[in-house]
Amino acid sequence: MEKSRSAFVAESVSGPSNAPPTFQESFQDTPLGFKSRFACIAFARPDRIRLINFTEIEIGAIYEVVKAHWPQGINNVRPFTESREIKLNGYPWSYDTNGNDDVRRLTLRIIEHLYNIGWVLQASVDVTKNTSSRDSLVFRKQDPIPPPCEWISISFDRGDKLKILGELPKDLADAVITTFITDIQKHEAEPARLKIKFKGWPWHPNDGDMVATNLKILTLLETLERYGFTLYATTSARYGDDWSEANVLICQKQLDWTPGAPIWHR
Repeated sequence: MEKSRSAFVAESVSGPSNAPPTFQESFQDTPLGFKSRFACIAFARPDRIRLINFTEIEIGAIYEVVKAHWPQGINNVRPFTESREIKLNGYPWSYDTNGNDDVRRLTLRIIEHLYNIGWVLQASVDVTKNTSSRDSLVFRKQDPIPPPCEWISISFDRGDKLKILGELPKDLADAVITTFITDIQKHEAEPARLKIKFKGWPWHPNDGDMVATNLKILTLLETLERYGFTLYATTSARYGDDWSEANVLICQKQLDWTPGAPIWHR
């Protein structure tokens, strides 16, 4: 017993053995340790796109998407602090009473391209307190790359208009019109756009009509899912007053989806 005690005392006097590694050190030393990659797209001023934490190859690919889908063209590209900034011709992020279809198509195509190379939209956030601002899009790199999808965007313009842009199947457009037929004042259906003008002001309801407005949104989402489209993300922008705030829903449908099949969310 005494020998064991002496050995213990001797070890204590000589000091403890090397401290165990911290959790972070252990994680970094693991060959198969998982590491997430995040990147961001910020929409700045009335005409800038800032690409943050993307590789040069990814920046080049985004540039080509913007070049192909922004009708007014690109003014210049330059480094901006720790980002790459694309300056567009025109003022795409300025408020448009009827909503700017070209801006929404551009945003949709950027999101689609990034998704196709493994950048999944994690969140759209605005942590600023600015009176006028747009959400920044935060992406997370996913491996393996998710399956390819069809894409549409849905906007709520002025106080009474609903607009769907993108790869809109005719049967889905017909279903949306049929679903809301008693509430519709007029509509315009084209291959890549459906525009509906509702009776009243559903996007500016009084307190008593708020539930009816929310039910419209739920009914719309249910109709979309019957045709394979599910909500992928939302984006928004503030322009200084209640009437000029803009919200857009981004929806997707897997290319291999078949009617009646379940819809899997990311």
